[in-house]
Amino acid sequence: MKRLTKAVKDKPADISAAPPKSVVKSPKKRIDDYELSKPVQMELFESLLPDDKNFSNTIEFYDFCPKYVYWRIERLQDKFLDRLERDFACRGVEYRISIDPAKIKDSDGVVRDYFPGVVEELVEDALRKLAVDGHGLFLDDQAAVTFTLYELQHELSKTGHTYSLEQIKKALMVCVGTTIHLTTSGGETIFSDHLFETVGLNTREDWKGQGKKTKAFVRFNSLVTKSIKEGNWRQFNYEVSMRFKHIVSRQLNKRMSHNFTQANLATNYSIALSTMLRDFGLTPYKYMRDNLRHVTKALEEMVEKKVIRSYEVSDIYDAARKNKLVDAVINIKPDLNFAGQTIRANMKHQEVKYLLQKDQI
Repeated sequence: MKRLTKAVKDKPADISAAPPKSVVKSPKKRIDDYELSKPVQMELFESLLPDDKNFSNTIEFYDFCPKYVYWRIERLQDKFLDRLERDFACRGVEYRISIDPAKIKDSDGVVRDYFPGVVEELVEDALRKLAVDGHGLFLDDQAAVTFTLYELQHELSKTGHTYSLEQIKKALMVCVGTTIHLTTSGGETIFSDHLFETVGLNTREDWKGQGKKTKAFVRFNSLVTKSIKEGNWRQFNYEVSMRFKHIVSRQLNKRMSHNFTQANLATNYSIALSTMLRDFGLTPYKYMRDNLRHVTKALEEMVEKKVIRSYEVSDIYDAARKNKLVDAVINIKPDLNFAGQTIRANMKHQEVKYLLQKDQI
């Protein structure tokens, strides 16, 4: 593959961490218990041009926390699962995320622990798309979305993800039951909250019967609210992202859409293999060569979907053992479609920032 002359990496940027937050479960369960509003920030979050109906928005910082678990964790004799801890970096700043699993009462009456995985990730993305499509609002000054289970099921099926209502209910309960804690590299706690602050109604039993057609709601994580209020979100191709088969394709597409703001045909996007393994929450294979093979399959899928035009891999070998691959740097050339979408996203982002500043919201 042809090497380009110019490459860029994720640029360090100022990122104001959310203030310390204690987890307090609200006793409220029904939408009428909250103060409803539709602030300008949510209207801007929703506003899409007619040609952008397949788009949604990425969320600053929150979308780059490796909070999903993409492998099955075996329970030993039905014991509860331990907290999972991961290190990652966002815009040059190092963090640690701790994930406490949700405790879910299964249909057999047994309470089991679950970490959020692929289904929960897709459900959350689908809910955010529903918010962008006009279902968004604020409940007690917290970003939220209203929906029915059938609407959510249909939104998922449109992009090739067919889940039963029971699977969707369980995913919602896992999200509201999972707690994430964020600390700096020095160990200072900066954030603690559930993936979803509230799911109305709060128990799986409440969803039975009329719950399938009755309006439900989710209050998003407070980092999502923070991003919407500050306009720190960026438009990305939701339709393409949801149809990716590979986790790496989906994660890398979001990362490039949010950070690669200078995308054009003359500029590469550069990322290390080790960075993807760490920041995407992947389970590394024993040998780096196998990790590279896994990532390459995802890159080929991104070429097929016209997100990237080509890529070049620069292998990095152990100084003592010349045949031992220890890392790789991947230089990606964006596709013309992606570059055009980035230009529109830049214009949208600038417009939102201008309007927020002008009105001093």
